[in-house]
Amino acid sequence: MHPALSKKQSDAFIQNGYTILPNILPPSLLQKLRQLFDDKIYSTDTTDKVVNTVNGKNYVSNVEHLFKSENLACLELLGSPFILETAETICGADFFLIQEFAVIKMLGDNTEVLWHQDMLHQRTGNCFTMGIYLDDANAGDGCLRVVPKSHTSGQDICTLKQQPYIEVPVKAGDILIHDMMLAHSSGLLQHNSLRRVLYFEFLSFKQAVGEGIYSEEQLYQRMRLIQLAIAYYNQQHPAEKKFEWKNTLAVPADSFDSVHEILTDIHRAKSLGLPSAYCF
Repeated sequence: MHPALSKKQSDAFIQNGYTILPNILPPSLLQKLRQLFDDKIYSTDTTDKVVNTVNGKNYVSNVEHLFKSENLACLELLGSPFILETAETICGADFFLIQEFAVIKMLGDNTEVLWHQDMLHQRTGNCFTMGIYLDDANAGDGCLRVVPKSHTSGQDICTLKQQPYIEVPVKAGDILIHDMMLAHSSGLLQHNSLRRVLYFEFLSFKQAVGEGIYSEEQLYQRMRLIQLAIAYYNQQHPAEKKFEWKNTLAVPADSFDSVHEILTDIHRAKSLGLPSAYCF
């Protein structure tokens, strides 16, 4: 097992469908990410974000296309060895990033995250969602709620939402990973003013092609993103440990001089992601 996950964490993920990886984000990167989200949340530009109006006040609940920014903290995060080792451990060497987005909770907003599963699939491989927490999520205050072991139950989400659940409190700087078939939800903030969670979703090339989930062209573009993130992280941290990607399908990283142009080109492609399964 890769050192990114301990045996206890790996066993919990496999058996229960989720586990917490505590105290992962370095303070400097956590601060960069918080600044990125402050810029996006409080900007008057509504591009790539969902804004809800409650009693005349605007609240941001979702932010997408997180790499489309002058602040490249999300690209640095994606290229970090711990993130990539975790993805490789769970999905295999041919992993890629399906999509990246953020769920924002602001005190006073009335938007709950309803019970759902992130992506239904045939379970021919492991795919998972990685939640990177920029703020504390406390019990009874908007933290994740899960139905343990629901990822392998074979039941639909309307049945699963009736099952007993537990809350999963998480601290800022922690990472919570969960199987994409795990039933989960979260309620409203009651005390804290803000909860920002950045999400990376990972899947393997083999599983995606085998189940006909995405086209190969889409997958190569997303693997191109991983290569760019590795190159960017290595440039920012030349003296630190480097991630050696064993994916023989991935193309070499592009010229690093035009990182924003490369990201723009990658984002021109149709976004990946399948509809989550909700019970309405």
